[in-house]
Amino acid sequence: MTQRYKTDLFLILVLLLLPLLLFAPVSLGNKTLLPADALYSFEPYQSALKIEEPQNPLLADLVLENYVWQRFIVKSVRAGQLPLWDPFLFTGHPFLANGQHSALYPLSLIFHLFSLPRAYGIFIAFQLGLAGISSYLLGRTMHATKLGAFLAGITFQFSGFLVVSVVHPMIVAAAAWLPLQLALVELTIRRRSFLRNERAMLPWAVVGAISIGLQMLAGHAEITYFSLLVVGTFAAWRLLHGILT
Repeated sequence: MTQRYKTDLFLILVLLLLPLLLFAPVSLGNKTLLPADALYSFEPYQSALKIEEPQNPLLADLVLENYVWQRFIVKSVRAGQLPLWDPFLFTGHPFLANGQHSALYPLSLIFHLFSLPRAYGIFIAFQLGLAGISSYLLGRTMHATKLGAFLAGITFQFSGFLVVSVVHPMIVAAAAWLPLQLALVELTIRRRSFLRNERAMLPWAVVGAISIGLQMLAGHAEITYFSLLVVGTFAAWRLLHGILT
């Protein structure tokens, strides 16, 4: 069985590593995705160091919002506390109930294993790799050749939408699951064999439900909503196609 999927496993590994072509400096090198220069647009940082203008002031959310969230999560966990309440914004507010922080997303473990400036680069490179793998699996499910599925994976993981969204990790993390969800819908409707069990529908549906749950934990409800619209439309079309043919 390993020999049968040897080429597939190799191509999946390549897709996982390809994002390093763009993001090696911020995941393995001494640079960071954090737009720290945006801080100097505000006091007290502005008085500490005069700069004419940040490279891109539109990217400030990553350092003003997401970085602060991740730092709060990491410090809370290391102190043995659940980040249920954030006391640092006005008079405080519920934190864990906020769906955008990705605290419960399994791959957010990266932020606990590496320093935050480096963790963002590693997280994005890994998520783009998963996006490519997700698209590759969709291609293979739809009977594309290995080369065709591989090109589909590259196209998706380096698509303009994902690459320009790397300063919003929640968006990339959520969007990466869409092709896999489409593949699981196809396998569920087709009742593809699962571990040698013929006409297995339930296992694929369960894995699909898990992928949707992980997408929700990634922290961007809009992407989950859009994905569910796409998945629902695709499922309806496949069912209608099955009935008519």
